Amino acid sequence: MTIRVICLSLFVVFAQAGRQPASGLLIRNTQLIDGTGAAARRADVRVAGDTIAAVGEHLMAPPGERVIDAGGKVLAPGFIDMHSHADRGMDETPDVATQVMQGITTAVVGQDGGSELPISDFYDRLARVKPAINYATAVGHGTVRKLVMGGDYKRAATAAEIDTMKVLVDRGMRDGAIGLSSGLEYDPGFYSTTDELVALGSVVSKYGGYYMSHVRNENERAFDSWREAIEIGRRNNIPVEISHIKLGVKPVWGRAAEGLKILEDARREGVRVMADWYPYTYWQSSMYVLIETRDFENRAAWQKGLDDIGGAQNVLITSYRPDPSYNGQTLTQIASARGQNAVTTAIEMMREAGPGTGVIATSMSEDDLTTFVKSPLVLICSDGGLSGRHPRGYGTFPRVLAHYVRGLGVITLPEAIAKMTGRSAAQLGVSDRGVVAVGKKADLTIFDPATVQDRGVPGNAAQAPVGIAYVIVNGQVVLDDGKMTDARPGRGIRRQ
Repeated sequence: MTIRVICLSLFVVFAQAGRQPASGLLIRNTQLIDGTGAAARRADVRVAGDTIAAVGEHLMAPPGERVIDAGGKVLAPGFIDMHSHADRGMDETPDVATQVMQGITTAVVGQDGGSELPISDFYDRLARVKPAINYATAVGHGTVRKLVMGGDYKRAATAAEIDTMKVLVDRGMRDGAIGLSSGLEYDPGFYSTTDELVALGSVVSKYGGYYMSHVRNENERAFDSWREAIEIGRRNNIPVEISHIKLGVKPVWGRAAEGLKILEDARREGVRVMADWYPYTYWQSSMYVLIETRDFENRAAWQKGLDDIGGAQNVLITSYRPDPSYNGQTLTQIASARGQNAVTTAIEMMREAGPGTGVIATSMSEDDLTTFVKSPLVLICSDGGLSGRHPRGYGTFPRVLAHYVRGLGVITLPEAIAKMTGRSAAQLGVSDRGVVAVGKKADLTIFDPATVQDRGVPGNAAQAPVGIAYVIVNGQVVLDDGKMTDARPGRGIRRQ
């Protein structure tokens, strides 16, 4: 990986609010959880420039060095969001405060098959915008497919078209993309074949990247969809990541352990498959994914889709352009106001607005969520952006720490941190981040494990979490005692 390193002046100059003196930073009195899964230990950490320079007990501060007394709080590597949409709106809000305030220091974007192209433009944009956190990106299969096939994408691609797609993926990988993403539940990826994805994966293999997939089906055919992703990895000998792993309808609730066995068996056979996951029983997407057909007039499909998630009261409208007053109402409420049943309302809304209607659907089992997060194969993601009506963009990482570690006690704090940091960096193929050790980049988060807590809920999602005290990115403090600074040290992280 090529990372542009900005040479720092040797003069001892104080920067603007939140930035430590050029002579360095010492963090004292921490419970260090280093991202490897090891237990917490008492340690001080010294940062010099963008790098961790020392880890030990009772480190002494020379004159001019800033000292942060952590007061016994946890010092961990900065959190890595393995499936993020936090690049959307980055130009307007480069402080990316909703990410920083939950401890995120790196976001992995270009997800669900959608990315900027060429990838070099994305990294150029990062250099221009100078966001507060780091970004890595995948090449989006859907973006590539749409560029090659245009509006004629509702079919299998020809051999010539696949060859052209391979050229675009190759360009993206040479520009530094970390792999290939797909969104097979969405257009245009919905119409692609497994062989098409295998062909594009062969390009990723040459560069040591990995394949991440929002799979074709997260409902009753989820297991077959996971097997397809695994097969793409197997045939190319590349790592695989199942995006935001879930069992999204009642007929498959309680089968998470059975599903995880598919991943475990694949790993025993040599396929390096992982998954990422977010800690909510409700998802956000387009309304049309409630049904498994592109026939939006199919009443039976809508009835089954609504029945499978427990009814139209579990569908909250988040974006409806023809009538924004619908936003924040359930499909049941809208149907009642229109004097219709929910199926008729859904069909008419699709006619009126097309596939762009956004929803939050509550359709997952807490027991399945718990089973997933306990697996060492499952990493943490938000699937969130810089804003929105789903609280995942504001509080995913604090929620894991508050609910699954402190509240339910189903995973230990070192295990949760390893999922958020060291294991995620390993999956990305990034060797200089993700753990607290001498010589690693100084991406760090300091939080209080007794008070860290998410606060957002659907309908009132934009609530900052509590308990995250400091966030440090490339050696610069971007969250200082709970307050945002004006530091913008984020970088583009390219495949190594």
